[in-house]
Amino acid sequence: MVLYTDLQYFTTINSFIDLVKACEIYFQPEHIFRRSTFRNRMMVPASNGIIQLSIPVVGGRSCKLPYREVIIDYKSNWQRSHFHTLATVYGNSPWFIHYRAELETLFSQSPIYLFEWNMMCLHWMIKKTKLTQKITIYQDKISEITPNLDKVDFYLPSNYDASEKGPFLEYPQVFIEKIGFKPNMSILDLIFNEGPNTINKILSFID
Repeated sequence: MVLYTDLQYFTTINSFIDLVKACEIYFQPEHIFRRSTFRNRMMVPASNGIIQLSIPVVGGRSCKLPYREVIIDYKSNWQRSHFHTLATVYGNSPWFIHYRAELETLFSQSPIYLFEWNMMCLHWMIKKTKLTQKITIYQDKISEITPNLDKVDFYLPSNYDASEKGPFLEYPQVFIEKIGFKPNMSILDLIFNEGPNTINKILSFID
């Protein structure tokens, strides 16, 4: 399967599963940036419910640049805040301690562009899960290359857990006894709870 999809910030689990299913993955950096997407946010389940971590961008809600030109706003130390939140939420997870140092190194970097940062996050995920698919970045308008856009912005913060976005992979979560299972979180949630077994868990789910 060839997959045309959006490049997300530590992608949702079902979006990552789509990547696993694909033999080739294509990202389009020339699309006009859309707010309220997972391009600059991710969700993790915490003790009091779901936390949404959002990367600030220059221009904020009025930003209408092509995705590759969207600049990250570093006026606030969002990286320290995001890493601190992850460390707090996953401090008692089975595997966070094994990834903490490398993740902290990743969050210490300050790329200019959001697309560049998300690609760095994707490569981190690929390394940790041993995903082998070929990744391509289109330089042209994707509409001129293929009409197959069904997975572009298929998962949004407004609908990521809707039944039609399923089925959803289930696994132990840190706060499952307190807030119940929360589906389709950031892939980090699965990685910190399943560790090296993440890809096996996904492959068993696909089968």
